[in-house]
Amino acid sequence: MSTIKRASTRYRTTRPNIPLTVERKSVEARIDDHLIIQLRIFQQTDLEHAHRLRAQVAVMANTSTGVTDATLEVTQNWMNRFLAPNDKVTFNFMIWAKQDNAPWEHVGVIGSHMLTPVPRIGYMLRTEWWGKSITTRAVQTFLSLWWTLERKVVEIDLNDAQDEHDLHLIRLEYDQDEQLVSTYTSQCRDVKTVPEILVAEIEERNIASIRVVQRSEFQYRAQETIFENTKTFIQHDYTIARP
Repeated sequence: MSTIKRASTRYRTTRPNIPLTVERKSVEARIDDHLIIQLRIFQQTDLEHAHRLRAQVAVMANTSTGVTDATLEVTQNWMNRFLAPNDKVTFNFMIWAKQDNAPWEHVGVIGSHMLTPVPRIGYMLRTEWWGKSITTRAVQTFLSLWWTLERKVVEIDLNDAQDEHDLHLIRLEYDQDEQLVSTYTSQCRDVKTVPEILVAEIEERNIASIRVVQRSEFQYRAQETIFENTKTFIQHDYTIARP
């Protein structure tokens, strides 16, 4: 009697090695002859800068809460996840900008604090700095740091998803283009091996953010209807595979 071979629900990929041990240094990137940005680690002295960012209505409209931070305490609670010792399990930076001979000014944040089940990237920029290519350059600079983190091989099972959204994210990684998957040949033939991905989850109406990830070589993969707090919206999922 023949045995029916069932499709495996497991796959092999990589993940950043937690706790993160990389020494984080400030990294500069030039946008043009007049404007340069710098990614710096979070420090407690950044609290007022972070609050100023998160007090802008247009900025917070694109976040999961959808509301501004009412007090410094609220911002502090948000920022704590990026300060030591929590910076061992998150990878986030403040974005600073310098135009011509003006002093450095804090303009935004970027990073990944959601590493499971699939790493995701997020960023925010103060409204007065929109339209200057800062976010695009910051994403590209962040990627150059992200992919150099020390990594480990992991096996993930689709059945381990905690909820429908987790399963959706895992499938984005599992169901990659076969041409990509074939470049990651598995030594264990019974386990599919795929490149690690980084996901950008963007509200459908946030055209500027969609253009940022498109310029940074993320590919559109899927859309979801999200019910979060008091918000219901269509979310577009873009991914980029580890080089």
